[in-house]
Amino acid sequence: MSSELVFAAVIVLQGFATLSSIDGLYLHLWRLRLHQRPDSYREHLWHTARAILFAPTVVLLFALPSAGALLWLGVALALLDQLAGVADVLAERDSRASLGGLGRGEYALHMMLVALHASALALVLAARPRAAWSLSGPTMLDAWPAVGTLLAGPIVGGLAVAALHVALAWRWRPTTARRAIEAT
Repeated sequence: MSSELVFAAVIVLQGFATLSSIDGLYLHLWRLRLHQRPDSYREHLWHTARAILFAPTVVLLFALPSAGALLWLGVALALLDQLAGVADVLAERDSRASLGGLGRGEYALHMMLVALHASALALVLAARPRAAWSLSGPTMLDAWPAVGTLLAGPIVGGLAVAALHVALAWRWRPTTARRAIEAT
């Protein structure tokens, strides 16, 4: 286990979480109100799925010294998040058509987020010793740097953002969104 790689992963993850807040809360929810737009609702659902996966993935891969089956569960959640990210990208063209497409600034922000997210995952997975990857081994490593306090913000913030996305998805589900638009 490499403490330097774990700390590097956590720093990169914090950068990802900060920029994700700008993208998700400011651009998607406040400025563009994607959750209220019937043609963007599917994109909001992909954002919701990713928000739900974020905190458990951070706990399993970054905060805990997971190994064995627990490590593989974290990897599976990260893979599901990556697949939801691909689905999100595929939905964006139709979702943003009536808005004139994805803006250049947001496109650049998304590129930075993909790079930070992939880098954080690569670093934290590379920090694990080879024995950690065995399904027949223990589910926790003996040693792991104390990074819990560094991850409190991303974990708590991630849970809050996930709850907000679920609430908005429920509140603005398509039938409600159609009625709201017709009333204006």
